Amino acid sequence: MTYRALLGHAFHAFKRNLNLILFLSIPLLISLPLAFFLPNFVSLSGIFLRFSSVGLDLSFLDALFFIVLVLVSLVLFSFAIAAINVVIKSQRRLVKLNGEDLADIETGTFKLFYIYLLAFTVIFAVNLLLFEHNVQGIAFIGARSIGMLFALIVSLIVLFAPQAVTIDDLSVSQALDRSITTIFRHFNFFVFFLLFAGVLLIANTVLFLELGKAIPFARHLSLVTNALIILPFLEALKTEIYLSKYKLL
Repeated sequence: MTYRALLGHAFHAFKRNLNLILFLSIPLLISLPLAFFLPNFVSLSGIFLRFSSVGLDLSFLDALFFIVLVLVSLVLFSFAIAAINVVIKSQRRLVKLNGEDLADIETGTFKLFYIYLLAFTVIFAVNLLLFEHNVQGIAFIGARSIGMLFALIVSLIVLFAPQAVTIDDLSVSQALDRSITTIFRHFNFFVFFLLFAGVLLIANTVLFLELGKAIPFARHLSLVTNALIILPFLEALKTEIYLSKYKLL
């Protein structure tokens, strides 16, 4: 399959199910205002946690509130990602959503929640350790770079986990293994995906930075665009990459 064909399949699936995907992406929008209650900063149309503020600026009640917000946000995010992938899978099978698909969304939500919770916990623990102990004298910038690199590696490990869970109904451990396998099996598509995603996010950021000169809340509109358009389309693209191993699909 060519890159053009891959994008064509993803765009067709996204366009054909646009209304349903937009509806199922609403939980992503709900999770955004929740994230603003956490110590964060906005960059590249995303919300990022300020690990240096965690543990320094938070009291016990703040920490408890932080944990609840993270869990709720992860549940909403997991549901949206699972639902979008099930919709794309059904479209590729040329069948309408049925009760079995709804059950797959529920099962996929729980599995993805465990995967994302595990990924978040590991990333959070390592970054917090780096900032608190400064990696035995490593400069702040060095510690931050190590934390960012570690977060990137963990994020790549779980990249195709949603597809493994919703399409092949794999367990959590199997989904992580399949995600890594998919990266190496379709490495050219994987690199293409990263480059394409980077272009979309940068373009979205630049666009709303320019609009920000006239619209004060433009950066928040970039988050809405990311949640309703970019992220769902990238999930459709990942699904097409994952399904490329099935020649009949």
